[in-house]
Amino acid sequence: MRKILFLSLIIALLLAACGGSSGPVVGDAARGKKLYGQSTLGKKSAEGCVSCHHYDVPDGKDDKAPYTKGTAARSATRVPGLSAEDYIKESILKPDAYVVDKYKAGDMYQKWGEDLSAQELADLVAYLLTEK
Repeated sequence: MRKILFLSLIIALLLAACGGSSGPVVGDAARGKKLYGQSTLGKKSAEGCVSCHHYDVPDGKDDKAPYTKGTAARSATRVPGLSAEDYIKESILKPDAYVVDKYKAGDMYQKWGEDLSAQELADLVAYLLTEK
């Protein structure tokens, strides 16, 4: 009995040290939409997404960044081998990995991976996947 109790304690300690077994972070599109609409975002209060990304043509030109509307559809075919979800994540975390024609490398904030929590990133991706 003592061995089982001891092993249970060791397993519990190991799980706690590894962050438990909570699994992958699940994004919430409603929270993501709210984050996307903030004027500043992240730990360093960098300019938020809407500072450069207009929703669609009536809201302004797409000269700084692609429109938000249609993000999921465009992302599904933008880079061969990347799903829409993977492309969106990469575009946030490594914005210069693939730069869309007519935009410049270095224009998008480069440190979202450091400034956003895993939950915030998942929420933003979940929201952008709703924009078909």
